[in-house]
Formats: sequence, structure tokens, C-alpha cells
Amino acid sequence: MIRLVQKSDIGELAAIYKELYDNADIGENWTVDKAYDLLMYWYEKQKDLFFVDIEDDVPVGAIVSGIKSWFDGLRLVDTEIFVSNKCQKKNIGKNLMLTHLKEAKVKYNVSMIEFHTYGNENEFPQNWYNRIGFKKDEELIIMHADVDNVLNNLGYFPKEELHNETDVNNLNYSYKDLSNLYSELSAGDTAYIFDMLPEYAYLNNELEKEYIESRITAMKNMAKVNLFIIGNKEKLKRLENNKLFQNTIKSCFNDSKIYIISEEEIKEKCIYEFFQLAQGLYYGERADGSKEAFRDLWLDGNGIGIMIKDESILNHIQKSVNTIIQKIYSGKIKIEAVFEEK
Repeated sequence: MIRLVQKSDIGELAAIYKELYDNADIGENWTVDKAYDLLMYWYEKQKDLFFVDIEDDVPVGAIVSGIKSWFDGLRLVDTEIFVSNKCQKKNIGKNLMLTHLKEAKVKYNVSMIEFHTYGNENEFPQNWYNRIGFKKDEELIIMHADVDNVLNNLGYFPKEELHNETDVNNLNYSYKDLSNLYSELSAGDTAYIFDMLPEYAYLNNELEKEYIESRITAMKNMAKVNLFIIGNKEKLKRLENNKLFQNTIKSCFNDSKIYIISEEEIKEKCIYEFFQLAQGLYYGERADGSKEAFRDLWLDGNGIGIMIKDESILNHIQKSVNTIIQKIYSGKIKIEAVFEEK
């Protein structure tokens, strides 16, 4: 018996859908949950064309299509038709297709049906489609791509997606890239920056000035910036007359804070966490082609996000950051100075 699908049918149909793709061996690894989500999508989108075949009170197959306006009228698109392996060669697929097309013709006056299939054209299912009047399109080519890969190739790295990638070394962030990322931070974002004072820190060049200015821009845009400037006493002493450094500590806005901490102090009180940061969280490429160990972190609703995108490393780094912050606020780490908006 063929009838319109009911929501209670979806679970059993999802199990059939998964089983068929398991046997098809075409590289699509479906789970019952994912199949359920797909069929529920169709149930909510086009249930007036979603038909199921019931045998002995059990769903054994189904068909559904979407409706799309095209130059030649309305078309049926993205058709899904499937029948349980246990019920093949009983004309169930034929009857589902017949019912589906009749209803679509009467209700929407469709002019064409199109969908994707797989396999050798001399074998099932292609040979079955050929027998009932389908033809392979010789002009159109189906293109597919991983969206993240295309975005990366187009040079687009939105900050909200910087938590998911597991390949640490594929992205080379320059100072310019970091400057853009900081400039985009706003209310609700928190940045943790561990400035370990390498020899080129706070040099009076355009890249460094732009980078430092972007961190100030993040503060102005209502992001909460926590800047930890960590260096040995000699390096900290040299910064007293550095104009970029002085501009930084005088430009603390909103709830942002700048902590000056001696390397000697943090090594004594937090040696393990210090080396987690000092060894570099991410190696990116600088303008001159050399590599830079960035220690820039930020936080949105999903937790700390940094240049490294491996979740296990993120969790590890988060523990180090939390330990340092807790020891600062508990007084276990003595800080040289704290700067905040006055």
C-alpha cells in the first residue's frame, strides 16, 4: 500500500536508507541519525510529495522530491527513491515513482524530473532508470567541493570557524592576518595574548605598529583583551622608553587589562605553564619569510580559540592559561604592573 509518509515512518525509513548505502559502497558513510535528519528535512519541506510503501504494516520504501522553478516551468529535483533490500524486484520502486509523478503532475504541473544516481549505466539502478525513460545528461557536470577548503583557497578565515580544523600546519598566519583578526573582535569576544617579548617585539616598523594597533582596536570595539607581557627584567627595563609599548599600556579600554610580569617570577611560580607558552602555540610565516611563534588566543561562546585548531591541544593550553590567571588573582604570582582603563 502506498500512502503519504507520516512522521512515525521516518525512523524505520532511515534504517533502510543507511542499509542501502552501506551495501552500495560508493563512499557515503551514512548513520541512521544522519539519514533520519535528511528524511525529516524532506518531511518538513515537501511532505505532500513524500510517499511511502507499506508492506505488512511496515515501511519498506519511499520517494520524495523538491519543487524548483526553472526556465521550462516547475521541476522535480533532488529526488530520493529507495526500497529495502528485502523487498527488491516487487515493482515497489515502479509503483512509488508512478504515484509520485502523478501527484506532482496534478498538483504542480511539473515538466521535468532530475536527480543524481550512481553506479555503472548497464547495472542497477541506472539500467532501471533507462528503461522507464530517464537519460544521462551529457552537458551538465556535477561539481562538489568541501566548503571550508574553498573558503581557505579564497583567503577567507572567519574567526568563528577557527575551532574546528585539526591540521595545525596548513595555515600560515602572518602579522597582517592577525591584525585583521584582532580588528574584527568586538563585544562578547575575549582575547588572551601572551607577549613573550622576542627580540623583534615592539620594533618601530609598519607591520609591528599595525599589529599593536589592531589589539587596541579590539579593545575599542568592546572586546575584552587580556594582554600578558612576559619578559626578563632586562627586556622589561628596555621597554620603558619604547614608544609603541608606552602607547599600548596607555590605550587600555573598556574591561581590558595589561599585565606586566617578569619572566623570573612566572618561571618560579608557573614553570610548566610558562614553557607551554614559550615553546610557541602556532608557527606562522612572517613578512620576511621567517617563522613566528604566535601565542594569540581568543574566546567566544565555544571556548578559547587560537591558531592551533587541534581540540586536544586547545584543552591543554586552556588549562595552562587558567592556571596562570588563577595564580595571578590569588596573589601567588607577583606582577610588576597592571594597566586598565581609568
